[in-house]
Amino acid sequence: MKILDELYNGNVCEIHRKIPQNKSKIEFELYEQLKNKLDKDQLSLFLNYCDIVGERCDLAMQDKYIQGFKTGLLIGIECKDINLE
Repeated sequence: MKILDELYNGNVCEIHRKIPQNKSKIEFELYEQLKNKLDKDQLSLFLNYCDIVGERCDLAMQDKYIQGFKTGLLIGIECKDINLE
């Protein structure tokens, strides 16, 4: 199975896959604008908020990735017994 060879050899890695960045520039510009308008206490609160949101999103993406892998694996297991005749 070629995909298993690729996985074993480390050639399949979703962490380094590029994702569309069409909103990143706008997001960064808005982040900078907001950050520049906040005083020291507000900025600390905002940065803590951003950290928590980032961690939550990371956990959610990790969960979805794991669930997708499990679903694909179950599909593969089910297909091994398919009769194409």
